[in-house]
Amino acid sequence: MVTAPLNFAVFNKKDWQQLASKYVAPDSLQMTPQILQNIKAYNDQIAVDDVFDIYGPLVSYIKLRYDQYHRDINERAGFLGRPAAPGPFIIGIAGSVAVGKSTTARLLQYLLQVAFPKKQIALTTTDGFLLANETLQEKGIFDRKGFPESYNMTALLSFMNDLKEGKSKVKSPEYSHDQSDVLIGEYDIFENPDIFIIEGINTLQASSETPVYISDFFDLSIYVDADTDLIEEWYIDRFKALLASAVAVGDDNNFFAAYTKLPTTEAVAAATKVWQEVNLPNLNEYILPTRERADLVLHKQANHQIDTIWLRKF
Repeated sequence: MVTAPLNFAVFNKKDWQQLASKYVAPDSLQMTPQILQNIKAYNDQIAVDDVFDIYGPLVSYIKLRYDQYHRDINERAGFLGRPAAPGPFIIGIAGSVAVGKSTTARLLQYLLQVAFPKKQIALTTTDGFLLANETLQEKGIFDRKGFPESYNMTALLSFMNDLKEGKSKVKSPEYSHDQSDVLIGEYDIFENPDIFIIEGINTLQASSETPVYISDFFDLSIYVDADTDLIEEWYIDRFKALLASAVAVGDDNNFFAAYTKLPTTEAVAAATKVWQEVNLPNLNEYILPTRERADLVLHKQANHQIDTIWLRKF
């Protein structure tokens, strides 16, 4: 396992669980296996105990940072003699394809909404800022989908800036995983969220078009980590689950419909090739090198169980 840099405090699962005593679960928290089933993405595994032992302390830490964020805003506004900025507290979640970013984001949204019942907790993904498949094909970079050049970084950074400045209404493009494409003209609308979560493989990356990082707009960043061999296993398992779902639905417009026409072994071989030629190089060259930029790293072992937490000291 990779050794954490000096500026991170490292907690094993047992040590981190001891912090759970600092987390007082609200009476309104109804966490059941069914709720977890609805939250988690394909093939992710989360035990109810982990919600309290792992994510409980994390929610407490986020509350601490959230309170500090507002103190900083008010102090800065007082120094400048201006009204306090109305922008939300932003949490960015990064990590590889298939590592469980979406599940982490949704679970945190649920837990934070319970912890802050009067606040608006919003969530989006950077997938909507991918260039449309047609555009990727025109540019000859369809096989680089997910790499930095496949995103409309100007639009993404503009969205983050508008969000942080507290504009009354901001919108992010919608993305369909069934179609594996951006839904042209369809958007998620956000109106003055208090806490905003954005997840995506590129949330800690810089752009060649600008020196500004997406994470420059974050107040807390999380990297979901796992050994590469495990991530590949989860990627293939998720592919198989999505393939089975496509067969059950029988929709020819589904991105996986073409794979359903192949023998299962050939379809899995094709998915493995995509992992080896696209997702693995992207992970090694562009995603994994951003891990140490995060404020907090959640490292997973088999069955998506978190065994180590890195927390940035300074």
